[in-house]
Amino acid sequence: MTEETTDRQDTFFAFDDEQDDEQEEHDGGRARRSIAWRPTAVGLLGLLLGLVLAVSAALAWDDSRRLAGYADRSWVISGQYQDLTNDLQTKTWNPIYRGVLPADEAVTEQPFDSGLADPRVPEAGEEIVFRGTQTGSREEDFHEEADALLAVEEGTLQVVETAEAGEFGDGVTAGTVAWQRVQAALLLLAGLGAAAGGIWFARRLYRREH
Repeated sequence: MTEETTDRQDTFFAFDDEQDDEQEEHDGGRARRSIAWRPTAVGLLGLLLGLVLAVSAALAWDDSRRLAGYADRSWVISGQYQDLTNDLQTKTWNPIYRGVLPADEAVTEQPFDSGLADPRVPEAGEEIVFRGTQTGSREEDFHEEADALLAVEEGTLQVVETAEAGEFGDGVTAGTVAWQRVQAALLLLAGLGAAAGGIWFARRLYRREH
């Protein structure tokens, strides 16, 4: 074998080794990039959970603000679904419920507006029909049994909100509003914890794998 042939073989094998090294580096880099998706996914999951909890906290706080105006000056009655009626502002429908006014003489101190007929002064404990505040396009969109929150607005007793049975408990009080705000605060803290925890765990996972 000539010296020239030997040099060519050495050059060939050296080139082949370089290709193998480059391939290994390429494969290793690709593997590292694929592994990096795991901490990224963990971080995004934590942020997403945190966002969901933060939105829930905002909704709970908004509910507490809305109900604060009715604390200790409202009543809750149960209603049984009866029929549908056209919504007064949109092309959808409102439910009609049947219920009984509280046996409290304070309800007779002003006219009652059922949302279905002209306001009139009711009797305490009277059976009534009233318009629900929910909207929908069919009967299945409404609760068979609902709670109605009654309050005096501009000198008229009226249904200010209807919701699923049990939503308002025994009535809206200052304690009810305070508890809703505590829940909102807890949800917000949980959201911040989930987001921070997700980022922390993602960073730890990344460092462990790299």
